[in-house]
Amino acid sequence: MIDRRIVYGFISSILLLVFYASINYLAGGTEAVYWNFRNYLPYIAVIDAGFGIQIALYTHIRSFGKSCNAVASTPVTAGSMVACCLHHVTDFIPFAGVGLGLFLSQYTELFFLIGAASSVVGVAWMLSIVQRWNLYSEDALLSKLMVVDYLKMRNALLVLSAAVLLLWYVSKPYRYF
Repeated sequence: MIDRRIVYGFISSILLLVFYASINYLAGGTEAVYWNFRNYLPYIAVIDAGFGIQIALYTHIRSFGKSCNAVASTPVTAGSMVACCLHHVTDFIPFAGVGLGLFLSQYTELFFLIGAASSVVGVAWMLSIVQRWNLYSEDALLSKLMVVDYLKMRNALLVLSAAVLLLWYVSKPYRYF
């Protein structure tokens, strides 16, 4: 019997990849799908894996009868999805004007960085919820992962994410804002 948490996480991950590939295909055909996966694969992998893990953890938390309102990281999951796909706004910008499209296309990597960072922080956040509420049994895989203080890890990852984003911004020769 396969654990439904793993199934939901895996299916969510696959659906996110299909959604991403579909947006790329609609914007530029097969070449756009190939080009984006080739050039942004590390970002896509982190965002996609983080999303699948968050869905699996969300399913795990719900299996203990906790309400959806109690899961504080849901905005992080939504934020990583928005940041992940936000750079595709540039695909449809020609209708709004070339200048805006060129401006936003300069920040594709930044949008991916934000999506990857929020995905990693979201996983740590959900693990901190599992840890805080003791939502694991002693013989389960999650109990082996609970040797780390995930609340501290989440805070450290937030600071590290901000530092990486700042470093990215400062390293660019031309800044538009």
